[in-house]
Amino acid sequence: MEKQKKSPETNRPIEQGTTESLEFLRSAVDAVADPFIIIGTDFRVKLMNQAARNFRQDSDDIPDHPSCHKLIFGSDQPCAQIGRQCPLLDVLEAEKAVRVEYEQKQKDGTSRFYEILASPLHDSKGTFLGIVESLREITAQKQYARMLQSGREELDIMVLQRTAEFLQAKEQAELLYRVIPSAIFTVDPDRTITTWNNKAEEVTGYRAAEVLGKSCDIFALEPCTSGCGVFSEQMAKPIMGRECLIRTKDGQIRTVSKNADLLRNTNGKIVGAVESFEDITDRKKINKLLRAERDKFSSMLTALNQGMHILNRDYGIEYQNDILKNDFGDQVGRKCYEVYKQLSEPCEICRMREAISQNKLQRTELMMTNGRYYEQSYVPFTDVDNQSKVLIMLRDISKEKAQHDETMRAAQMASIGELAAGVAHEINNPINGIINYAQILLDETNSTSSPANTAEEPPSLAILPKIIGEGERIAAIVNNLLSFAGPGGWKIENVEIEDVIAASIDLTSHQLTKEGINIAFKKSPVAPVVRATRQQLQQVFLNIFSNARYALNKKFPENDSRKKIEIRTFPMKLANGNYIRTTVTDYGCGIPPDLLPHIFEPFFTLKESGQGTGLGLSISHGLIKDLNGRLTVESEVNNFTRMTVDLPEGSAEPGPNHKT
Repeated sequence: MEKQKKSPETNRPIEQGTTESLEFLRSAVDAVADPFIIIGTDFRVKLMNQAARNFRQDSDDIPDHPSCHKLIFGSDQPCAQIGRQCPLLDVLEAEKAVRVEYEQKQKDGTSRFYEILASPLHDSKGTFLGIVESLREITAQKQYARMLQSGREELDIMVLQRTAEFLQAKEQAELLYRVIPSAIFTVDPDRTITTWNNKAEEVTGYRAAEVLGKSCDIFALEPCTSGCGVFSEQMAKPIMGRECLIRTKDGQIRTVSKNADLLRNTNGKIVGAVESFEDITDRKKINKLLRAERDKFSSMLTALNQGMHILNRDYGIEYQNDILKNDFGDQVGRKCYEVYKQLSEPCEICRMREAISQNKLQRTELMMTNGRYYEQSYVPFTDVDNQSKVLIMLRDISKEKAQHDETMRAAQMASIGELAAGVAHEINNPINGIINYAQILLDETNSTSSPANTAEEPPSLAILPKIIGEGERIAAIVNNLLSFAGPGGWKIENVEIEDVIAASIDLTSHQLTKEGINIAFKKSPVAPVVRATRQQLQQVFLNIFSNARYALNKKFPENDSRKKIEIRTFPMKLANGNYIRTTVTDYGCGIPPDLLPHIFEPFFTLKESGQGTGLGLSISHGLIKDLNGRLTVESEVNNFTRMTVDLPEGSAEPGPNHKT
């Protein structure tokens, strides 16, 4: 074979053609975007495009005819010698084009993947000259392929899991369908029965083989094509608790409570309906009997004027009759301690718990949130749900208690009246003696003193009029006790109320000063006049000052700047005329809100045993009421108490008892 000539510049075999053709070929090859090379049988690159020259970015010096393994893999050894697949040898062996994939490691540790397409190159005589290789990066495709493979594997696993779950759910649903205590069946859009569970067979008497494929009205008392409503657009779905009648296989008429809804496929198309029903015939009969008995019992309680609650162990009110509904409103569902005592937690002594634990009747009396007294009887019983509960009978005894209290008060007041009369008579004689002796002493002193010495009157002389005045006041109080003990009255006249307040302050000033209590009181420029009796009015203010003193000493055992009593008088126009209002405010311990309504009751006291009789404010309230006035109170615990006295305004001229 004639030896081919070689070009001194390229050392490539020179085929037929001109240099211009070769240059044209080079330009065309350089235009290809993927690396393109021609490799001779000596593993030398005979031709490569610009993309191939740029392929080895990690090598700055690429010879004109490098070895293929040097150009592509940067290796000095042929691929076959180091165990790498060689495209040239694969083409020679296969005598056709081959594809080879390889991985290129990057400097940052990542990899890039390429696909090499190698095709045999022959001359015009069919002589094998080498191969033509093109390289295409397939990194993204490899990543996508891995992702698809991974996703497919996950999908396969998920399908297997879902299939197993579906089969398990199907088995469970079928088991549930068979053993569920409600009768269940399904129908297609033509109302043909498609499934029928065991409970449906038990309720109707029809076996599945007798009803499957037949119309669902087989056991209906009347044809239900229009009455059922499950396929009716006018009937809201789902249908819940609808009562209807059915005829069993043996001809019985039974009442059932049914639920129904439509069945749809994944596209939302109606493919049938499902219905469940429960035989409530016996339950309705029992409920009817129970309602009848309860109505009888309720009527009996109403006739006896007895209220009734039923409580469960969780303190919840489950039932109440009309009497309690009228008294408290509908309280079913609330806790008894909320309704009875307005508490946020159960009572410390719980009669309901005692009745259940001891299984014995418990009785008590209680003033409830509506301000009325009730006699309560707690009767334990076991309800139809086998739960221990309590029936509470409540009888309103407010009138009875008020009558009893009134009787007790009358007896107490009668005793006090007798005692007051006896004490008054015992005090009258020595008081009159003191007044007479003081008057004699005063007369003798006045008769022996000369006019020249009146400017140097001894201090003891000034005390004598006060002794006489206080004796007269004690005598007036004794007369008041006598009038309290029996019929009689005081003459109402014009009284300068601020003079009465000042006199009351004088009587208590020594004790108040000793205990560090300050009184803030300033007389008005124009003295307010009220219609009253001076002695009774003074008694009222002495009682008020006494209570204020007790409250201040309780809150402030030692001296304190806040230990004071403030007194104000000012005119007030009320609905029924002009009044003079007097407020006495102390900043002591205050009165609890639940005790405020009781402070004017006889014998009710907030003081410790032995420090109060509970009569002071009761008498004061009665005295002011007799004067056509009003005595009221407002208080905040540990902050203040304010007693307010409203009395009808009098004329500007004081009565004969006015003292200057």
